[in-house]
Amino acid sequence: MNDDHDDAPRSTAAVDAAQARAQLTATLVDVQARLHPRALLRDAVAELRETGVEIAQGALAAARKNPGPLIGIGATLVAIFARDWLVDAFAKHDDAATTSPAPRSAAIDDGDGVVAPREGKTDD
Repeated sequence: MNDDHDDAPRSTAAVDAAQARAQLTATLVDVQARLHPRALLRDAVAELRETGVEIAQGALAAARKNPGPLIGIGATLVAIFARDWLVDAFAKHDDAATTSPAPRSAAIDDGDGVVAPREGKTDD
């Protein structure tokens, strides 16, 4: 009779241990799945997407409140990227051929047409 009492706590402990092992195994499988490089990349992309949407919504709301800076930035970007086209569009187109600018002298010129002497050692 004493053996029956001893078997009951042991069987309960064995069942509890098996349940704990199963729960630990499930937790480890879940952690491994979360730490897999593809899963990490997927989570990072999703987080970046959400952050990008939030930033875009905030910028759009700010642009609706005050469009002046946005127009200025847009005009600046157009001026930078389309500068050659803008220069050609607003340049005076004469029939006469244009002359090329004078070539720059390699010598140092002080502005009055006189070449200044070079400093340092001479080639003599």
